[in-house]
Amino acid sequence: MSVLITRRCTACGSCIITCPESALTSAPLMPAVDPDRCTDCLACLEVCPVDAIQPSAHPIHPIEVESYRIMNSEVDFSSWPAGQREVVARMVHATADDSFASSARIGSEAVEGAISALRSGAPVICDARMVMAGIPSVPTARCYLDQVERSPEAGTRSAAAMTAAAADHPDGAVWVIGNAPTALMALIELHPRIRPAAIIGLPVGYVGAAAAKVDLWAGPWRELAITNVGRKGGSAVAAAAVNALVRMAVDGEWGSDGGTGPGRRVGK
Repeated sequence: MSVLITRRCTACGSCIITCPESALTSAPLMPAVDPDRCTDCLACLEVCPVDAIQPSAHPIHPIEVESYRIMNSEVDFSSWPAGQREVVARMVHATADDSFASSARIGSEAVEGAISALRSGAPVICDARMVMAGIPSVPTARCYLDQVERSPEAGTRSAAAMTAAAADHPDGAVWVIGNAPTALMALIELHPRIRPAAIIGLPVGYVGAAAAKVDLWAGPWRELAITNVGRKGGSAVAAAAVNALVRMAVDGEWGSDGGTGPGRRVGK
């Protein structure tokens, strides 16, 4: 089961001191959870003064179970390696768009890099508040749009927000672009000034989206990238990719067969 630390956390340290298995350790902004050490004793829930800790395992609704059953009967995910397969399945499930099963592109280091970053409490930089709304279990999610009051003369607020975020988080962040192609273009131009843990580049649109994703996949961050071919994308599919990674980060492992399912451990 393990636990999740939510945005309510004040980093008081009570849970770290209380944990009998040392499964909670200090990390930027809030404690990090080691799912391999956690024994589900839930002592941390009892001592948290702001109720910032919650069990990570929740009952799976029958509709989600049935949805995955139908999806797995119609979409073949077996060509995707473990770990990547869960990300692609979540992308398809969130959109009911089977094309993501063939159009997705995932670098060889992207899943592992993102999972390690999420476990350590690394910042997750989002291009839009809609992406943040889709990943409520990620307490380190940030969107810098509010720091950019108006569009620069030769650019967009989304692109300027990426530059502002890069100044604060040059190392080890997970970057999630689910809306603005210009945000992904700006991020690509920041190489090599920043060193991401992973990049989820899934902007949507008729202007620039497909080209930006081509540039990401052809560039130096290819092995850290989760993206797709074409105009399709959006906040929902970007958030779905993050949520798949969060589940694997919490579970600590993933399964080996060709199927996928809600709440199951996929890969290894």
